[in-house]
Amino acid sequence: MRKSALSLLGLALLARADFSPARWPLLRALAIGQGQVVHALTLDRTIYAAARADLADLRLVRNGYEVPYVLETLTGSVEQSELRPEILDRSVVPGAGLELMLDVGTAARHNRLRIATAEANFRIQVRIETSADGRSWAVARDDGYLFDFSQGGRSVSVLTVDYALSTRRYLRATFFGWMRTGAVKDAWLSYYRERPSVWQTLARITPARSEEERSSLLVLDLGVANLPHSRLRAETGGPPFHRACDIETSANGKDWRYVAGGVLYRYPNEETSILEFPEQHERYLRLRIFNGDDRPVPVGSVVVEAVERRLKFLPDAVGEYALYYGNPQAKPPAYDLAAILSQRAPTPETLLAAGPEQPNPAWQPPPPPRKPWSERHPELLYGTLAAAVLGMGYITVRFLIDARDAGRGGR
Repeated sequence: MRKSALSLLGLALLARADFSPARWPLLRALAIGQGQVVHALTLDRTIYAAARADLADLRLVRNGYEVPYVLETLTGSVEQSELRPEILDRSVVPGAGLELMLDVGTAARHNRLRIATAEANFRIQVRIETSADGRSWAVARDDGYLFDFSQGGRSVSVLTVDYALSTRRYLRATFFGWMRTGAVKDAWLSYYRERPSVWQTLARITPARSEEERSSLLVLDLGVANLPHSRLRAETGGPPFHRACDIETSANGKDWRYVAGGVLYRYPNEETSILEFPEQHERYLRLRIFNGDDRPVPVGSVVVEAVERRLKFLPDAVGEYALYYGNPQAKPPAYDLAAILSQRAPTPETLLAAGPEQPNPAWQPPPPPRKPWSERHPELLYGTLAAAVLGMGYITVRFLIDARDAGRGGR
């Protein structure tokens, strides 16, 4: 009975007020071959480029009526629990570096080491070993790196090392090149698990490159504004490297605003070419790579990505649907579909491919802004000004005459 009531409610929501298409200049067709099954459409560059940045102007329509939808952003999640181990031993191994021995206390999952240090401007290799009894050790990772870089008032640090998941009580970390027992102020262990986001490529760009003293500037033109983007993948070459980076954004390619910092690196057995940052919508991006005294890193192209967004809806019947967009004055819609879908048992979604973008034949350009009353009736304004000038002239002449007569009477 409850499911039947929800189904009737869903159908009632579909039959909402008529949709007026006059203010939506663009549309894309959708062909639905099965009703009462959740369908999903991945938003693409074409839609992003013409829709509002907040996507509040999307309208799904069938036979002149709005069809409720929900927008889903395929963002990942992170699970992390941190442990505070006891530092049992600090020592410097000749020819190697600082060695720390940590005791978790009980068997617990851990796969990340985080440290605190007062050291600056460094890049050091770290080896991680684990043990159940503090005597027999197994290497969990021997090619980890920690990094700190400061230049121009900005600082980028990577003070964590990930390693193979362990439940052993003891951990030993060797920091190659640090020869002081106080180089590491404190240390933490944690269990870190990430469910990755789903990313989609919105542009692949060969950047415009220029060189400054100790840094390279790579400018990316996305071609249009409004494209959401929150990740870059740089396709690099050359020998191994480890470089700090800044990401900047601009609406006009001239005035730049700092967004985030990060690190690009490549070693014989590991590399990262990915930089993530808070989502942006401006047309231009600039990647600043700090080279120090090293040779610049070759970059062939840069892939610009966004977290995938899907428009999900529950069609009541087969047939032709249309997605309208491009109305800058549209108000965000309010539907109950999210609550309805939350009551349904999870089922596979039908992924859709939208037809090509086409102009809406019913679109009517908005009327030009209404001019102020004074601009619509200039003759009245000028007449009023002329009357005011004549009136002031008459008053001035009368004042001069009265002043002259008063002067003569005084004599």
